[in-house]
Amino acid sequence: MQQTPQLAVVENDTYRHTIASGESLYTIARRYDVSATDIVSANNLDAPDRIRVGQQLIIPGRPDLLAQRGQQNQQVASVGGSQTLTTPNGQAATTPTPPAQQAEQPAQPEPTQVASAPSQEATPAASASSSGDKFRWPLSGRVITDFAASRGTGINIEAPEGTTVRAAENGEVIYVGNAVEGYGNLILIKHANGFVSAYAHLQNMGVVKGDQVTRGDAIGTVGMTGSVSRPQLHFELRRGATPIDPMPHLAG
Repeated sequence: MQQTPQLAVVENDTYRHTIASGESLYTIARRYDVSATDIVSANNLDAPDRIRVGQQLIIPGRPDLLAQRGQQNQQVASVGGSQTLTTPNGQAATTPTPPAQQAEQPAQPEPTQVASAPSQEATPAASASSSGDKFRWPLSGRVITDFAASRGTGINIEAPEGTTVRAAENGEVIYVGNAVEGYGNLILIKHANGFVSAYAHLQNMGVVKGDQVTRGDAIGTVGMTGSVSRPQLHFELRRGATPIDPMPHLAG
């Protein structure tokens, strides 16, 4: 049975929320229209995924909050060590093939492509789902490994550690974990038309399996987990189980 979250007014125009079963930091942030980063800072959390049921969180900067608000239930599914994932509809979603440290080959010439993601202050039209198969860049940065250099898995985008990573399109989170060798902290999102996007080497992960995300939502931060030695994002786009070059599908 879901616990009813309790709110209590505290000093400095902040509110305190008691975490209920099935909630993640991401869903709590969306509920109160604040950023997960602000909640992490206000509560001195080590990571967005290190919260527990019954823990109280300070919700900063919302003096207009009502003491009683409806709660949206979120199902939290545990992630095992298997590298074959099953969607809620029973369909299998195969995890990516390990990158085999392709992003770290010193002899590889660095391409000059630059990932240019929309600004965080995007208009409603820019944040809405795009037509066709166009996705937004998950972040801005220099592409240091292209699709060919990665042996047909994806691309690597260099960015400072802690840079926000955003969902490339509307979809459902179908995997959050670090059980895929070489990928470190990894998030998979299932989109319409059979597409799946992958975000690897993350420092922090701010979503859980089953979350519904919107194009441009913050889902984690850049890190150097897995088989890399400098901060970067490994991004993949798959149509079904087949990896495709994401560059032609990313909107400029």
